[in-house]
Amino acid sequence: MKLLILAIHWPVASGRYIADALRRMGHDVRTAGPVPEPPNAIWGGQVDERYIWTPALPEEDWEPDAVILADSNMGVDRATDTLCAWVVYGVDNHVRDYKQFDGIADHLFLAHGHGARIGEPDVTWLPCGYDPAVFTPGPAWGKRQYDAALLGVIYDTRAELLYALREGVPDARLAYGTGAVYDQYAAVYQDSKISLVRSAAGDVAQRVWETAAMGCLVVMDECSDCEALGLVNGQNCLLYHDTAGAVEQVRWALEHPTDAERIARAGQKWAKLGTWDARAQVIVDWLQAQQKAAETSDDETRD
Repeated sequence: MKLLILAIHWPVASGRYIADALRRMGHDVRTAGPVPEPPNAIWGGQVDERYIWTPALPEEDWEPDAVILADSNMGVDRATDTLCAWVVYGVDNHVRDYKQFDGIADHLFLAHGHGARIGEPDVTWLPCGYDPAVFTPGPAWGKRQYDAALLGVIYDTRAELLYALREGVPDARLAYGTGAVYDQYAAVYQDSKISLVRSAAGDVAQRVWETAAMGCLVVMDECSDCEALGLVNGQNCLLYHDTAGAVEQVRWALEHPTDAERIARAGQKWAKLGTWDARAQVIVDWLQAQQKAAETSDDETRD
């Protein structure tokens, strides 16, 4: 298919992951949308310029089979004469209501089953995922340098967790901070036994799939979607309900490495099928079904 993705071109963006996945799948993908200033800016800082995402604009005579809106924070105006389907793939429905796409999108694919609009007509729950080309398995669990890692924006709740770990497990070797992306981010987690996760707003975010796929033991706060996604405490992850519980889970994992490694391997198996490619295929299947239905309707009309 010929697919146009509309998104703000942040260095790290769900639209970029989806574009890469669709290209791996053999589709003709173009991207358009604003570029931040400077183009390597993100999360209040800047990343290495090699991570800049540049729009791949369509040629003048290139017409998409469908448009995928992959950003919740950019204004769009659907032309009235546009015949192709417009869909949204949104990963922010835990914090945004996506009402801005009413009358614009034919269907919404939203990442959080407990979030806004799930259960409405023309809405499909489609979780986050991970890029299998970047977030590949690391070395054996017991040979990793760091005991736990938390890379991302250090919100107050995440800082609280890190401080508590420093006090509660003082010998733990921790990696944390903001700004590591793609291969930099992967290199740290591939060398970490535990992926320490504190959700931004009760969401099972893409870092859960990414770090589980790299072989980390995911220690995360229990979120509304965990059960539906098959995340089970003590089987393929370790769940906690408060900061003290998180510290206890990390301490237990480090004191029981054989059990911890077994859970990490189960988590890696759980994550394996949750690629951005798999998520993109759900969207493509829906679009192709719409195309087929439209062609059938046209044939019946001609008959």
